[in-house]
Amino acid sequence: AAHTEGFEELGDHLRDYPLSRVAEECGVDPQMIWRAAVAFGRAERAFVGWTMGVNHSVQGTETVNLLNNLALITGSIGRTGAAPFSITGQCNAMGTREAGGTRSLPGYRAFDSESDRAVLASLWGVDVDDVPAQNGWAYPDIIDGIIDRKIRALWVIGTNPAVSFPNRALLEEALSRLDLLVVQDGFETPTTKLADVVLPAAIWGEKEGTFTNSERRVSRVRRAVAPPGEARPDFDIFLAIAERLGQRERLYPGWSSPEDAFEEWRRVSAGRLCDYSGISYERIDLAGGVQWPCPPGTPELGGTASLYADGVFKTESGRARLWCVSPKPITDAPRPDFPFLLNTGRTVEHWHTRTKTGRIDILESLAPEAWVEMHPADARRLKLLSGDRVRVASERGEIASIPV
Repeated sequence: AAHTEGFEELGDHLRDYPLSRVAEECGVDPQMIWRAAVAFGRAERAFVGWTMGVNHSVQGTETVNLLNNLALITGSIGRTGAAPFSITGQCNAMGTREAGGTRSLPGYRAFDSESDRAVLASLWGVDVDDVPAQNGWAYPDIIDGIIDRKIRALWVIGTNPAVSFPNRALLEEALSRLDLLVVQDGFETPTTKLADVVLPAAIWGEKEGTFTNSERRVSRVRRAVAPPGEARPDFDIFLAIAERLGQRERLYPGWSSPEDAFEEWRRVSAGRLCDYSGISYERIDLAGGVQWPCPPGTPELGGTASLYADGVFKTESGRARLWCVSPKPITDAPRPDFPFLLNTGRTVEHWHTRTKTGRIDILESLAPEAWVEMHPADARRLKLLSGDRVRVASERGEIASIPV
C-alpha cells in the first residue's frame, strides 16, 4: 500500500489464473504450488535468484517483471537477504548495462528523454542532436540490416557469432556481403577466420580496469602478465583507432590509461541510480570493492549494501510499478512433422562457444560433444537408449547429437 502501484489491477488480472489452471498449464501438482507460495509469502527474508535461461526466454523481460512483482508484494526488497537477483552470464554484465548503448544511454538514461540527452550533451560538450534518440539495433536486426545492405561494415568485439547465432546459414550469407568485417578477439575463432581484419586483443589478466558484478560491487582488475605478441587491451585499441582517424583528442581528451575512463564514468554516472561519483581506485583498494550507489559523502567505505531501503523507487510517484503479464502462445509450436520443443541450455564444463574452454584438455575430455536430453516416455516411443546417436532437425537446419 505504501510503496507500490497497480496492486488492485494485478489482483483483478490474477483472477484469470486460478490454481487449477496454473497447475494444469505448468504440469506441477497444485499442492506443491500452494506450499511454495505460502513458504515464499511467510518468509522473513525471501530471495529470488534466476540465471540466464529466464532472461533469454521468449518473454524474458515479462518473466523478470513477474519475479519482481513477487518480491514487491511480499516486501522482499530493500532488506538484507531479501531481493530479486539476476545471476548473469558474464563477469561484467552489470557494468556494461550501466554504461548503456543498447537499451539505454549511459547511467540508465532514456533515449526518448530530451532532458537525459541534453544532460549528456552538456557533459560531453556536443550538440544534443549528436546524442542518439533511439536505441541501437538488436543482434538479429544487425544481421538483417547487412542482408538489406543498410550495414556495409561490421566490427565484432569479443564474441563468436559464427557459432552462437541461431541461423548459421543466414549469418554466413550476411557476413559474406559486408564490404569490411573487423573482428577484435583474444582467440582465434570461426569468426576471426571470416574477418578481413583481425585486431588481437588482450584477455583477462593482461589488462587493467574495473568490473561490476551482479550485487553492484565495483572491483579493480590488475594486469598479471603482459599481452603476448601484438595483442593490446581493448582500451588501447580504441585509442589507437581514434588516433588513426584523427579523433583521439576530440573523443578521449587527455586519456592515457583506463583510470581516465573510470574518472569520466564517475562524472557521467553522478546523480543516477548507478552513482559512481564517490568511488575512486583508492577507495576500491581500501574496501576490497565498493557497491553503488556511492555519491560523495557516503559514510560506508564499501558503498550502499541494499537498494531501496527507504522504499522509494525511481518512478515519478516514487512507488514501484506492478505489472500484469499474460503468456503469449508459442510461435513455433509442435506439429506433426516437428513434434518436439527444443530448449538449448548451458554445459557446466564449457563457456560461451568453447572459445577458451575448448582449449583445456580436462574440460574437453569431460564434454567433447553436445548431447540431447529427452523425456523417457518420448525416448521409449522412439526406441532410443542412452548413448544412441540421433539427428535433430527443424525447418531451419539439422545437427547430429548424442543423447544421455
